[in-house]
Amino acid sequence: MPLPVTAIARVGVLTRDCRATAAEYARFFGINDWRVADCAGRTADGRDYAHRQAVGYASGVGFELIEPQSGLWADELARCGEGPSHVVIPCADWMALDQAQATATLASRAEHAEHGGRRRLLDSRAQLGGLGLVFADADALIAPGEALHLPGAAVLPVQKLYQVSMMVRDLSAAKERFRTLLGVEAWVDIGIDSSQMPGCEYYGQPVEHTARLSIGRRAGACFELVEPLAGPTVYRDALDRRGECVHHIMVSLAPPQDFQRAAAELAPRGIVVGQSASIPGLMAFAYFDGGQPLAGLFVEVIQPLADNWLELMFPSPDIARIVVGD
Repeated sequence: MPLPVTAIARVGVLTRDCRATAAEYARFFGINDWRVADCAGRTADGRDYAHRQAVGYASGVGFELIEPQSGLWADELARCGEGPSHVVIPCADWMALDQAQATATLASRAEHAEHGGRRRLLDSRAQLGGLGLVFADADALIAPGEALHLPGAAVLPVQKLYQVSMMVRDLSAAKERFRTLLGVEAWVDIGIDSSQMPGCEYYGQPVEHTARLSIGRRAGACFELVEPLAGPTVYRDALDRRGECVHHIMVSLAPPQDFQRAAAELAPRGIVVGQSASIPGLMAFAYFDGGQPLAGLFVEVIQPLADNWLELMFPSPDIARIVVGD
């Protein structure tokens, strides 16, 4: 019995200063309105924890920027540094969650009331490639706290949360855990080989590398698992620095000219293209290295090179739907 995962309400990112990071997210994603609140509670093993959070949305894509002061997330920040940490899953049936947890022998790390609602953090990182899972009911998804309005416009349009990506050491084993724990049965396997992709670059330098990945979907939740193989990649960097971890998200499909304009605008702000490649006549893809401004979050951008690129890459509508949703 898998956990009741049908959508991703927010992506959680650990940061040392949630207000400063929110200001950069406003300038990158165009998120102008935030709620900032102090939260505290106690873990299942009796440890107290406290953090400040900033919550904001762009086109339905939500972020919660967590500035830990003590407890589990403070330990993770000290161990791994800033970066994406978890996703928040809407929960409408706590009994189903309880049953699925019991079946999976998956423990709760912490649970508390938030804004009159209920929120539970599961001990899922070891099983799910570093991905933390927070389940929250409708009331807990209402962001509490002080309203914070920040200036900024999206450098590229935020369309939707296409996927959340994890770096893993063993793709086959990771896929099986996602099947068992999250019920992700539909997968698309893709190989990355720079010899077949002209213009492969790593921080602006030509590079040869290989990796393999799988994109899986359950309802509105899409996860990408990446196993780096040979050569330098941002994937390998993440594994070496943080271990298995959440690495990047994809929220935009953009024409190449719009991507180039954004890259030129972002570079002076310390957000550079870490890796890029193309499949001639179909699409190009690249990862912005959010670095300090985005608190370690990488952002993937797909650049279509043909109007029917998705159909050419994935002739089956069912397969295409796994990759980009409905």
